[in-house]
Amino acid sequence: MIRVLADSTHDVALIEEAVGGAAQVVNGTGPLTRDEAPIECVVVGCRTPVPPGRLELVREIEEEVPWAPIIFVTDPAPDIAQWLGETGVSDIVWFDDVRTDLRSRIEARCRTAVLFGLAVEIERSTLSPALRSALAHSLRAATDRPVRSVKELAHVLHRSPVTLSQAFRKSAATGDTTLNRFLGALVILRAHQLRASGLSWEVVSQRLGFTRPTLHLKSKKWPGRTLKQLARTPRQHLLEEFASDHMQPLLNGATP
Repeated sequence: MIRVLADSTHDVALIEEAVGGAAQVVNGTGPLTRDEAPIECVVVGCRTPVPPGRLELVREIEEEVPWAPIIFVTDPAPDIAQWLGETGVSDIVWFDDVRTDLRSRIEARCRTAVLFGLAVEIERSTLSPALRSALAHSLRAATDRPVRSVKELAHVLHRSPVTLSQAFRKSAATGDTTLNRFLGALVILRAHQLRASGLSWEVVSQRLGFTRPTLHLKSKKWPGRTLKQLARTPRQHLLEEFASDHMQPLLNGATP
């Protein structure tokens, strides 16, 4: 579900038309997560000049639904570019381009925003440089074609597989994850996203270069579900599990 907040009924209608049936309008007076519908993205529409309160609103949205990208729809203005990144905004679309660009920009950000954000978090941590590089690379790669194995990751980065695995194990001493399990979980995240887009498991398998039985085994290892159960899992729940099981053991004690 895509939550939409805008300053006027005209702008709401414009955004709803571009997004289609996946849009749900929020009046701004209640929480975004007022029901069980999974939130894929939040679209905030605001004409220029942008009122000062909009910056605080975006930050509140980011805190409430950290897994969902925020798309800011507005008019061109010299100071708009500063909204990218600094305020939690994932992308900016001009009102004049809503009909042609908004849907594709939402789809692109839904696929990449969370994992790219986790990659930045890793790069800002105090993990070893080699491990930071390896993990950030694998997180970004998982938005399209995930790294298949520790050996492949090490080859890309011209590192030793043993050295990377040992560095990961040392840094994640408080959890049960390993570098191999971390990479396997990223494969499942991408497989889940492709399946949720409407592709069959057979096509998903072909896209990722794994057989369906192999994907099933990976899903049974993490998050401990069959492919059928995985397909019914809301995206944000899976991302929260990934953060808890694989990111937090690394970041605990390795923050800036």
